[in-house]
Amino acid sequence: MNSNENRKNQLFNLLLNEVPDQFTGKLEVKGSQKSWIIFFCVGRLVWATGGEHPNRRFHRIWHQFCPNISLANMKLREHNDLNYYYYHLLSILSRKKVLIQNQVKAVIIENIKEVVFDILQQQSQELLAYNLSPKGLEKSLILMSVIIPPEAIIPTLHKSFLAWQQSNLTEYSPNLVPEIIKQKLLQQIAKPNSYQIITKLVDGQRTLREIAILMNKDLRQLTLFLMPYVRNELIILKSVPDQQRIEGSPGLQPNVNKKKAPAKVQELIICVDDSKQICYMLEKILKKADYRFIGIQDSIKALPIIIENKPDLIFLDLMMPIANGYEICTQLRRVPIFENIPIIIITGNDGVVDRVRAKMVGATGYITKPLQPKKILAVVKRYLQNYPPKSPEKSDQTSL
Repeated sequence: MNSNENRKNQLFNLLLNEVPDQFTGKLEVKGSQKSWIIFFCVGRLVWATGGEHPNRRFHRIWHQFCPNISLANMKLREHNDLNYYYYHLLSILSRKKVLIQNQVKAVIIENIKEVVFDILQQQSQELLAYNLSPKGLEKSLILMSVIIPPEAIIPTLHKSFLAWQQSNLTEYSPNLVPEIIKQKLLQQIAKPNSYQIITKLVDGQRTLREIAILMNKDLRQLTLFLMPYVRNELIILKSVPDQQRIEGSPGLQPNVNKKKAPAKVQELIICVDDSKQICYMLEKILKKADYRFIGIQDSIKALPIIIENKPDLIFLDLMMPIANGYEICTQLRRVPIFENIPIIIITGNDGVVDRVRAKMVGATGYITKPLQPKKILAVVKRYLQNYPPKSPEKSDQTSL
């Protein structure tokens, strides 16, 4: 094997063959502009961090495996080391039974896999420095029982990266963000269905990894789907900075020993409808009636926004591209906190079949177009009376 091949397989050999079975410590990896750390306990993988998007990576993985738990009101006290921050967050939420063990394990494994993939890719492009040190592993980094044997994930991950290379994608990082730069020409060249998918998902803000998760598609297949448009310079792949660390505002931490008068409950209503006109009309009607309102026109974004905001009632348009009202309703009913929330299907067809299907997927009610203010307010009042809004005193804030 030549020196170039040795270099490309260096991380693979380190993780599987050169780390001692009982090694506890860290592997530091440094490139010209990026660095990573992989932590070990008794030869097992514990955690990994670093690279260009440590915050964005954790946020993405969190929403992938813990979609019904908001990070907005969570903050660690007196802990500023980003290398350990998210591990400590997982550890505390695990001890508090906010997360089940399978969720913790899934987040840790996916985090390690992404870090190792990024190192493998960087390793194929430049000479990296590796330093295996028995120092640097805090006791707090072995708080959980989740430790991963390298052989459980590294060989499969290595095969995935080889497939990435063989697809001529080596120079393209999954952390790049696709952006359409020639939309009219794209519309002329792409098939109508492909054009609709691309314009829905490629917004100049989501990375390739994030789009793959939204579409529930293999990352390599998604990237190959976009590459003809990239090579024809209709879409560019650009680097973006990392997000800020995900943590709640100090103002969200509950004040102890301070009793406040109960706040007036202003119910939140969300409408998912690809029609801008429908969303605008509902917003105008409902805000005038003293309800809070969020309109979502992109059905792909609906689930995370709904989970994040936890509305008191949801309107779902029946016919939408990519994800329709039935599909979103089915997904919501699988999330425990949305088992009983009123979900009202909006449709232009008052057919028996649609009504039966709406009931089968768990919809609470049904409203037909054209939408009239009196009809909308009557439906809202009826179902909110049957399903009282959440009390502010029973919020899901978590103090860590």
